[in-house]
Amino acid sequence: MTEIATKGLPVAWKEEEFDDAMSKLREAVNTDRQLASVACANLVVLFEASLRLLHPIMPFITDELWHAIYDCKPPQKSLALAAYPQADEKQIDKAAETQMAILQDLIISVRNLRAELKVESKLKTPIEVFAGEPEIRALIEQNRSAVENDRQANVERLSFAGESLAKLSNVRHTARFDVRLVYEQKIDIGAECERLKKELDKIEKGMTSGQRQLGNEQFLAKAPAAVVENLRKQQQELAVLQQKTRSKLTDLGCS
Repeated sequence: MTEIATKGLPVAWKEEEFDDAMSKLREAVNTDRQLASVACANLVVLFEASLRLLHPIMPFITDELWHAIYDCKPPQKSLALAAYPQADEKQIDKAAETQMAILQDLIISVRNLRAELKVESKLKTPIEVFAGEPEIRALIEQNRSAVENDRQANVERLSFAGESLAKLSNVRHTARFDVRLVYEQKIDIGAECERLKKELDKIEKGMTSGQRQLGNEQFLAKAPAAVVENLRKQQQELAVLQQKTRSKLTDLGCS
C-alpha cells in the first residue's frame, strides 16, 4: 500500500481502498515526515483528477471542492473549463495493483469474518494466515502493520500457519491465502453449511460463465488479449476456491 500513497498510482473510489490509503497515510505522518509530505501531495493530485473525472455527473459539489483545493484561486474560473483527465499508461503498475488487491482481500476477509461471527467491535482478535506461496507470505509480512492497524479489522496480532487451515473453523479461503479469525465461539454447523453451499453455487456460476466466454470463438477473436488472459486467470482462481469450499463442506459433514 506504500506504493499507492507514494507513487501516485490510480486509486478507485471505493470505501475499502480509501480507508486503506488513509490508514497508510496516518502511519506515514507518525513515522516519516518526508514520506508523509510526498503521500499528501500525491493524494491531493489524485483527488483533484477525480473531481475533474466526476464533474460531468456531479457538477456542483465537485466544483465547490475543486475551488477549495486551490484556496478559492483555481487556474480556471470553473471546473467545467478544466481539462478532462487522460489515462497515462506509464503510470499503471500491474504488480503494485495486484499486491494492493491481495492486501485488501485479506483485510476485507477479516472484517467479514468478524461481522459473521458477531464479534464485538471493540474486541481485538488474533488472526492466522496460511500462504502457500513465499511471495504472498512476504508481501503480507511486509505490510503487517497496515493489516494490524486497520480499525475495522481490529487485529490483535497476525501470525502465519505452517499448514493449511482448511479443517479449522472461522476461516476464509481465497486463491492466494487462507485466513482464520482466532475467536472461540460455538459454530452453527447448519448455518455454516448453508453459507458454504451458497458460496459454492456462486463460484460455480462464475466458472460456468467464464467457460462459456472462453469457449466462444467470436469473443476470443474480438476481445483484447489482456481481457482473455485475465478471464483465464480468474477461472484458475475459481477452481482453487471450488476445491477448498467442497473440502470444507465434506469436513463439516454437510449433506
